[in-house]
Amino acid sequence: MHPVIVSFYTPDWQYPAHAERLANECKALGLEYRIERRESTGSYLKNTCIKPTYIRECLNMGKPILWIDVDGSIYKRPDFFLEIDAEFAARRMGPHRKRTWHVGTMYFTPTPAVIEFVDEWVRITGECSDESALEQTLRSRKWGFRFSDIPPEYFEIQTARKGRTDRTVIMHRLSNGESKRAEALFFDNYEKTVI
Repeated sequence: MHPVIVSFYTPDWQYPAHAERLANECKALGLEYRIERRESTGSYLKNTCIKPTYIRECLNMGKPILWIDVDGSIYKRPDFFLEIDAEFAARRMGPHRKRTWHVGTMYFTPTPAVIEFVDEWVRITGECSDESALEQTLRSRKWGFRFSDIPPEYFEIQTARKGRTDRTVIMHRLSNGESKRAEALFFDNYEKTVI
């Protein structure tokens, strides 16, 4: 079976419309999904920190899940995950990046080791950066589950020059809300000190 598509949204910016669109894409593909509203903290960065807790809640369903940022789109059934030999998967960043994994598309299976890992991710995240906290969690010790890279077509980023192709499975948009713009420099400085 395909993993359950999971995401959440806050009432900020265009996220409710993105959530409706993503849900409709899942319906059109016949995919099970769980996309829920969460109250906004008033801060883009603090809102992103809801992600680990929400993923942990979704793992309680007892099924493999595929996290997609709510402003992403899914255009094809994610068949890569039907035969995956890993409990966690995401798109690896290039070697010039400080972090290892992109966090817009992530796959989790509800094994005890993965649940323990996500619990630790929740603990470390705090109120600033789910991305930095994921990296800290992964580096904190050797985890007892297999990791996998996902194909590039499962994590594509839409830009003015690059849009969807016939290979695209999941496309992410660069959101541009006021809170995100206001906190971008703070996030950059935070990552320099943490990673």
